[in-house]
Amino acid sequence: MDYSRLCRGGGDGHLEALTGDNIDLIAAHLDVTYTVRLAACSRELYDMISKDEGKMHHWDEPCLLMPPPAYWFDEHWDVARASRLHDTVYDLVPLDHPRRSVALPFMHDRKWLGANGDWIAAADHHEWCLVNVYTERHIPLPSLPDSKIHHSIVSYRPAYSFNWGPAIYLLKIVICQVPTKGGRYADYKLIALFDKTIFYLEGGGDWRMLEALTPAPDYPNYCDAIELRGHVFAVDETDGSTYFWDTANENPMLPFVIPPPVVDDQQYAWFLAPSADGKRLMIILTVNKIGIANAEVPPDIPYAANGLQLRQYPPVATYVFELDPLSTARAGDFLWRQVNSLSDHSLFLGLNYPIIANLKKRESKAPDGTLVPFMRKNCVYTAYRNIRYNQYPKILRCNLQPDEGETVGVISLPKDGWDSVRQAAMWFKPALNIARSVLPLKKQ
Repeated sequence: MDYSRLCRGGGDGHLEALTGDNIDLIAAHLDVTYTVRLAACSRELYDMISKDEGKMHHWDEPCLLMPPPAYWFDEHWDVARASRLHDTVYDLVPLDHPRRSVALPFMHDRKWLGANGDWIAAADHHEWCLVNVYTERHIPLPSLPDSKIHHSIVSYRPAYSFNWGPAIYLLKIVICQVPTKGGRYADYKLIALFDKTIFYLEGGGDWRMLEALTPAPDYPNYCDAIELRGHVFAVDETDGSTYFWDTANENPMLPFVIPPPVVDDQQYAWFLAPSADGKRLMIILTVNKIGIANAEVPPDIPYAANGLQLRQYPPVATYVFELDPLSTARAGDFLWRQVNSLSDHSLFLGLNYPIIANLKKRESKAPDGTLVPFMRKNCVYTAYRNIRYNQYPKILRCNLQPDEGETVGVISLPKDGWDSVRQAAMWFKPALNIARSVLPLKKQ
């Protein structure tokens, strides 16, 4: 499609001649990606749309990127396909405002594997790739080395075998560093996170497997990974131990091991994230299962603002710890420090690369003690942790400094039909400033 027709200049009725009200009307009927392209047509259009940002698209706040409601129910596959608007149009849902659509033509017959900023990692039956949401620039990725991983299936539940052994599962692609124009789109850094092994890739190179400390079949049970200051970190779901490798070495040695910050009999969901300044490693843990003692499920509370279904659950233990792993590695003394407050920030964790959002204008608690507004500062938001199965079925908001009796806010999505028709919801932050940095913003 020639998107330039949206913003054609010259003498045949270009968009800049329209009034502000008309621009608002046009933008209100466009999806998020087309609105950004419209803003890139001229500085005047950019100014008009950016001034209305609080009313329409809620730029720069994390939203849920998810399939449209036709995917949500236990319908026959053909019925679900027929009932949806288009198989490449998704919902982008601000947590307290009306949902909007987002067109992703490149997702036809693909499944997303992860995201960071404006880039999505996706796969079809033939290749993995990176694609920019707004420009649709496509970067094919090299295959994993066949000597290490046998590609038995590349599908909606990608299964592989390790050296022709038992099947292992791809959890997600971690986009640690996005490609940039200045780096000729070859400066990306990626982690292919499997449950039993990890591969690391720098643009222009080949995938490198990061060796584990334990031999087969006692591999770690990885659940999350990030890259920080030239090192790859991965946390073991079994006990919260964190492994890290120095990626500067062409052939990375066996990893250092950081003991978990908490040792008890509780089952936790573990996440990793960089600190807001990018210097320290944070580990986040929440109780893996939530519920009520008598097993009663709280009723759904429809949220008129965006159509999401909310629930209230009893408090869930949520902890955040941090350390400087590189300085402590030299000393051999890994001591986690508990973080009791994120101040004006909140963490958004899941299939996407961790988002640390500055929510200074938001409250940390609801004035009347209710679930809404759902977007708040000093909270940890967790969503689906991987692509392969619905192991973490609810999207949680946990306040790091809850009041006595404060409940956990939950966004509940139906589980039925997950394996056959629905992709994992993940956090995505729409950004209008991409019009200035990537798209060809015209000068007047």
